[in-house]
Amino acid sequence: SWNATINDTYRNNNNALSLRSRRAVELYQAEFNEMFVNGAFGPSSPVSVNNSFTQDGILVEIYFAPEDEVLARIIKAIAKSRRSIRFMAFSFTQDSIGDAIVARLAANRSITARGIFENTGSETRFSEMTKLSCANIAVRQDGNPFVLHHKVFIIDGSLVISGSFNFSANATNSNDENLIVIQDQALAEEYIREFDRRWAEAREPQDVVCS
Repeated sequence: SWNATINDTYRNNNNALSLRSRRAVELYQAEFNEMFVNGAFGPSSPVSVNNSFTQDGILVEIYFAPEDEVLARIIKAIAKSRRSIRFMAFSFTQDSIGDAIVARLAANRSITARGIFENTGSETRFSEMTKLSCANIAVRQDGNPFVLHHKVFIIDGSLVISGSFNFSANATNSNDENLIVIQDQALAEEYIREFDRRWAEAREPQDVVCS
């Protein structure tokens, strides 16, 4: 989620991943060439192929929006959750993701779910915060005086979903974004530690009105 800016480096909450993987390089190089060489942006980009691979015994998946089924991959991960769902969201306005969380918890009450929203925009009618709060899902608003810029899901303490992809219609349908999915408990534990730090400084939303 990290941009190469002063704010994202020193003020905003972000995450970055460095992968030593030839296949990862090939996938990102192909996406770069689509835009820089071929001028194919947004929906005109070709669908990625062979974007799931194993690196040192760890399952890695790389997707690019809007041409790949990024939204479907996130919803699938939520639908397959068995123990826990955590998320940190700069922008979370995509109804289908919010609906998937509500549906999964309704189907399995033993699953715990917690989420942190960036404060700005989280109280608008487009945000999923009110929906989730009214479904008795634990949500908080970021306590950082600057910006929570993460776009992260952590599923069952072992699956990490991250990247530049905001949970929004623009990211799904228009913007050139990337999403990486890694099945690795050690990595997930690092992300959980970051989640816990942000959760500790976040605050419960006030004046939520449920219809």
